[in-house]
Amino acid sequence: MEKNTLKLSIIIPIFNTPLQYVKECLQSIEESNIRYPYEIIIVNDGSSDNELVNFLKNYQSFNTIIINKENSGVSASRNIGLNRAKGKYLLCLDSDDKILPAINNAISYLNQNQHIDAIYCDLQFFGDTNFLYKKCEFSKFQLMYVSNMLTPSSTLFRKEMISKVQFNENLSYSEDRDFFSRAASLGFEFKHFKKTFCLYRRIFNNQSLSQKNVGMKNEVESFIKAQFNAHSEITQEEINKYVINNFTAHKKHIVKLLLIIFFPSLFTYFRHKKIYKNDIVID
Repeated sequence: MEKNTLKLSIIIPIFNTPLQYVKECLQSIEESNIRYPYEIIIVNDGSSDNELVNFLKNYQSFNTIIINKENSGVSASRNIGLNRAKGKYLLCLDSDDKILPAINNAISYLNQNQHIDAIYCDLQFFGDTNFLYKKCEFSKFQLMYVSNMLTPSSTLFRKEMISKVQFNENLSYSEDRDFFSRAASLGFEFKHFKKTFCLYRRIFNNQSLSQKNVGMKNEVESFIKAQFNAHSEITQEEINKYVINNFTAHKKHIVKLLLIIFFPSLFTYFRHKKIYKNDIVID
C-alpha cells in the first residue's frame, strides 16, 4: 500500500439495507486488496432495522467512519459523506453492491491521466440476474437527453468535482443522472473504463435497492433535461459521438440503415410486418 496521501474515499449510504448485503458490501472492499490508502464512510440514514443498527454500532475498523443521522434520503447521505471525505478519488458505493479488485486499476488510471475527471465501467449484474451490461464511450448528449449512462457504484471521480456540484437532495429518483449531467455541463471529463470494478445487485423483480422509487420517473427526467440548453450544451461533435456510440454498441442500427438506403422495398415490408416500428435509424 502506498504510504502517501489518502487516495480513495468510499461513501456508503445505508437505509434499512438487509444486513447480509451490507456485510457482503464491506467484505468486497476487504477482498479487493486495495493497494492505496483509503477510507470508508458509512452514512446511516436513520435506519430502524435493529439488527442493522446494532451491527453498525459495534462495527469497528481502523479506516471506517460511521455517521448516524435522521432519515433524509440517499442524496443527503451521499453529500454528507462526500463533504467529509479526504480521499483524492471518490466512490459512492450502494450498500447492496460490491467492488472488485479492478478498483486498483481505476485508481492507477486516474493517477496517470490527469485530464480525466471521472471514469465509469461496465455493469456486472448479480443477484436475481447475472449478466454484463456493456457501456459505450461517454456522450454528454446521451447522458442529458436520452438515458443514464452512469451509476454511483460504477463511477470513480476526483474530489474536485464536489466543489462544483452536489447531489440534489430534492430528488428521490435519477439523482445520479442529475448529478453527473450537471458535472458534464460544467466541463468535467468522463471516460469509459474497460475493466469492471463493481458488481451491481439486482433484486425484487430486477430492481436494485437503490432503484425502487420510480414513481416520479417522467417528472424527474423532464426536470433534469430542463436544466440545460441543448443549443449551448450539445455540439455537432456530441451528436456525432452519440450516433457512433449507438452504431458501435448496436449493430442492428447498421442493418436498418443499409435496408433503408439500398433495399427500401424490403424495409417497407419489414415495417408492414412491424419488425421495425419506424424509419428512424437510432431511436
